[in-house]
Amino acid sequence: MGEKDQVHFDKLSTGSAALKAWTEDEAAPRVSKRLSLATSQSNQAPKDALTALVRINELLIQDGTRGELKDPSGAVIYPFPGGKKIAPAKEITLEQESTITGQVIKIGGRDDTIPVLVKDSDGREYNCTIMGAQLAKEISSHYLGDPIELTGKGKWKRTSSGRWELLQLNVKSWSPLSGDWDEAYASMEAIGLGWADVPDVEDYLSGLRKGH
Repeated sequence: MGEKDQVHFDKLSTGSAALKAWTEDEAAPRVSKRLSLATSQSNQAPKDALTALVRINELLIQDGTRGELKDPSGAVIYPFPGGKKIAPAKEITLEQESTITGQVIKIGGRDDTIPVLVKDSDGREYNCTIMGAQLAKEISSHYLGDPIELTGKGKWKRTSSGRWELLQLNVKSWSPLSGDWDEAYASMEAIGLGWADVPDVEDYLSGLRKGH
């Protein structure tokens, strides 16, 4: 779950061992995002979170049992098959149009195929090749600057664990990230979601996180 200083043990329920924890308000969005990326096996998930999921399942295999990660409402976020070991996925490679977002941290070359290294917000690095000197000149102006979007044909590999890794991206275009936050917030506010009917949002969310 990360956020070691702000995620706390709550209690151990009777019956099947059920370890309950709650998160301080400040850290809750970061914990939620981390769990979402890890349990969906996203290539943007922190490596230590993915390793933790594998390690938990290995321990359950040793005990010949299984487990589940649940949210405060009891819904299963991630199942641990445990004793019923899943056969490794077959490794495959494919190519498809792809888009990544990150900071240009290295760029250079002398012909029409310019290598560039991009780092995303989670620290993952992607090897890319810019197709064309003019395009490389445009992208080079963002070296060590704000993150940008790069689009092109990506070469992906599915590992035996079922995760997808980007091996190479041949960049054909780029675009700056949108900075119109006022418009984004207005769109989110228009969705509503019924929060206006909750008398005390902070108290309600605190109760959810503690499983009450």
